[in-house]
Amino acid sequence: MLVDDNDVAGVQAIVKEAGEILRAHYHSATFAIDFKKDHSPLTDADRDSNTHIVDGLRRLYPRVPVISEESDLPDYRSRAGWDLVWIVDPLDGTEEFIERNGRFCVNVALVERKTPIFGMINIINDDEILWGATGKGCHLCKGDQTEPVRPPVRQGKRLRVGVSRFHVMEEEFRYIDLLQKRGHDVEIVPLSASSKYGMVAKGEIDIAPKFGRCFEWDVAAGHALVEASGGLVINAQTGGKITYNNTSVLTPPLVMYGARVHELIRGGNADFLPTLTR
Repeated sequence: MLVDDNDVAGVQAIVKEAGEILRAHYHSATFAIDFKKDHSPLTDADRDSNTHIVDGLRRLYPRVPVISEESDLPDYRSRAGWDLVWIVDPLDGTEEFIERNGRFCVNVALVERKTPIFGMINIINDDEILWGATGKGCHLCKGDQTEPVRPPVRQGKRLRVGVSRFHVMEEEFRYIDLLQKRGHDVEIVPLSASSKYGMVAKGEIDIAPKFGRCFEWDVAAGHALVEASGGLVINAQTGGKITYNNTSVLTPPLVMYGARVHELIRGGNADFLPTLTR
């Protein structure tokens, strides 16, 4: 599927409206908090954003199914034949939302034959919407302005590594230690939700490892943005690709590299590969 300007505009309208729904809940006096079977939190904001996004995508693309964190997941026997599928997180960063630290997002990705070809992230409290598509690059929408993302060219051994503010893993610290042992000056940047993947796409951080428990809807949109901006996303266990709409929607450990590091990897520099791939 080729993603054209009409597709981008239609999805952007849905994602922006979902952001306003979340913002209204966020600024309300209270909101209801429940817990799912895996003990992760669920709010009315998650549900309302999910309804709006899923209904909007089905209205625009009635033949393209939707996988969403807050909708029932069809059996894989049904999903296995889906060449195209939307993958949605209607409120990425529910814990951040509950803590009222402002760092939460909306994620929407379009996956074709298990590969993300389009992604959009609404970083709500920054008033930024990032989108990227195969062959179209990555773009930043702020207010009424849209401009291409051009990651800055930086030299030297200094690396900015983005990790989760709530769920950083010991294995991720070991990976950072490995980068330091290989001579890199590493700055650890604690970030929330998918804003870190937007920062990788923009070149504001260089690497974002994710070795802990993670689902496809957490990373599919960020994956599309990072690769559209010239970066790379790898399976940290195999060094190969991350794929989507699999039997299990849990992802393997992964690393997202910005364009600067990807260029070094293409040039044969193996400094950045985690030991999980060896």
